[in-house]
Amino acid sequence: MRPFLRAGALEKVAGNPVVEATLTFVAATIGGPLAPVIPVLTKSLASERQKVRIEAFLVDVEHTLNSFEDRLRDLSDAQYKLLNESILAALNTTEQEKLRLLRSCVKNSLDMPDVDPMEAVALSRIIHDISVEEALFVVRNFSYQCVTISSSGAPSKEDATILCISPGSREEMVVSGLTTLGLLMTGEPTLGQLLRWSRLVAKFIVLLRDTK
Repeated sequence: MRPFLRAGALEKVAGNPVVEATLTFVAATIGGPLAPVIPVLTKSLASERQKVRIEAFLVDVEHTLNSFEDRLRDLSDAQYKLLNESILAALNTTEQEKLRLLRSCVKNSLDMPDVDPMEAVALSRIIHDISVEEALFVVRNFSYQCVTISSSGAPSKEDATILCISPGSREEMVVSGLTTLGLLMTGEPTLGQLLRWSRLVAKFIVLLRDTK
C-alpha cells in the first residue's frame, strides 16, 4: 500500500498529520466496550475497506486544500469549524456517497466567509449526523414551502407548495430525521402538521453543491 501524504495543508486545518487522523479514526471505531475485540476488527475486510475509503478521502482533501492554500490564511473561525468538522465526520463515515458530500463540504466551506459562529456549530452537527438519503431529500424538495405527513394524497393546485408524505412511508422516517436535525421546523412531524424549512437549509445546500 502506498504511503500517506506528507504533512501539508490538511495538517494546518485538522491540526494533525494524515496518519494521526487515520489512527484517530481507528481508535474511535474500536474503542470503548469493543476494545477486547480490537485484533479481530482490525483484521476484518470491513476495516480494510474503510482504511482505503478514508485514505482516498484524505488524499482528495489534501489536494483541495493545497489548491486553495491562499484561502486558508483568511479563514474565519466559523469557516475553520465547518472545514474541520467535515474532515472529522469522514472518519466515522462508511458510505462512499456520504464521503463525496463531505468532500463538497470541505471545498465549499472555503467560499462561505459570511457564515456566523452559531450557524457553523449547527451546520457542523448536521454535517456529522445527516444521512445521504436525508441530504438528497433536502436538495430535491427545498422548492416546496412546507412538508406534511398526510394520507390525503397529492395536494391541489392551490397547495402545490406543500409536499405531502404518506404516513408509515420511508420518507416519513426521513422527515422525522430532518426535524431532529433542525432542518425542518415546528415540532414533531405528526399527521397533518405543516413543517417548514429552517433558515439553515439554504447554507446547508450551498455546502453540498457539487463544484466540479
